Amino acid sequence: MRILQFTLDNPFPPISGGEIRNALNARALAGLGEVLNVHFAGRPATALPPNVRQRLIEAARGRVPWQRRSPHPTIHVLPDDELAEATTIWKDFAPDLVMVEDIALSQLLTLAAKHGGRTVIDMHNIDSRTTADRLRSMPLWRRLRRFHTHRHKNALARQADIVAGRLADQVWVCSETDRAALLLLGPVADIRIIANPIPDETVLSLPITPARYARLDLCFIGHLGYFPNVDAVRQLGRKMVPRLAAAGREWSITVAGKNPLETVRQFCASHGLRLVADPPRLPELLAAAGYAPMPLRYGGGTRIKALEAMAAGLVVCATPKAVEGLGLQSGLHYLAGRDADDLAGQIVTLAARPEQAVEMATAGRAFVQEHHMPEVIEAGIRQAVSAITPASGSPTGRS
Repeated sequence: MRILQFTLDNPFPPISGGEIRNALNARALAGLGEVLNVHFAGRPATALPPNVRQRLIEAARGRVPWQRRSPHPTIHVLPDDELAEATTIWKDFAPDLVMVEDIALSQLLTLAAKHGGRTVIDMHNIDSRTTADRLRSMPLWRRLRRFHTHRHKNALARQADIVAGRLADQVWVCSETDRAALLLLGPVADIRIIANPIPDETVLSLPITPARYARLDLCFIGHLGYFPNVDAVRQLGRKMVPRLAAAGREWSITVAGKNPLETVRQFCASHGLRLVADPPRLPELLAAAGYAPMPLRYGGGTRIKALEAMAAGLVVCATPKAVEGLGLQSGLHYLAGRDADDLAGQIVTLAARPEQAVEMATAGRAFVQEHHMPEVIEAGIRQAVSAITPASGSPTGRS
């Protein structure tokens, strides 16, 4: 079987949450046949999994991120040259299965009717919800000043989710929460829950010891150009830093991730947050911390970074939105709080009881090992693909 995977960024090596999910998809699909990953941005990979090849859309090389040039709030409206190049690749590769990353690339689904292949859209989030969250986060005066524009953006985002759900032969979502949200928009013929994976199994060997949690060393990891994460960083600086400083103990907060906005760089510098931009590896950063603060207020999907932190033995300290859809139990698997200020107070309290933190970290790691190991998710991917490509069990040749 021949499988064409379109992604916005090169998923290898995987750093951000979206790249982690895309990379696992590629590895799982490579067990079913030849995979060609086609991406619109990113540096060349130094290593690829077996049976995976890559191509960059050359027309997109050097262009600014699509969000800055697309007239649509959630779709990368492809320029003619990028669309023509993607079309040529599709025709020449003649895939049996085409996987499209998220609503941003959903325009590509329209090519299937002419050029063949079964299609899957992998929705990392329900983007119409994220768009609505972003608009709600604005000050009231800004929302009122551009009320009709914002209402139009919400309508466009909703319609994009609806159309993609109808065009694709199969839709993948991260959680039951997202499945329910998508179905509220309208019927979807075949929708599958494909859980998010932990990105690096080596972090499972990081020690869980009382000394690690007696220190107030915190680490936040996420894509630092993604609005829910940018907002979370602001919450760390404005609400969590003052509370930790008032505790009268040494503390540190590391903020790490890809493509930090200039506003994020400036904010971290002015609020005492240590910024690690575009880290090549994460295990060392995770090993140096005991707590993973996640004061998210917006967003969707399931939080790969929460899974990664739990696997690495950090105590996840999260608002309800930050762990939405994961099925975690507060007080057992993670520390729950209303906002960054509340979380900071609970972290200070827990650090005085490191043995209790050990129990929570151990329970969190066990949850991840039971539900989010790559082999479990890969089995779900194979089952989903077999439903729309009955001959997908053959790793070679056209079906």
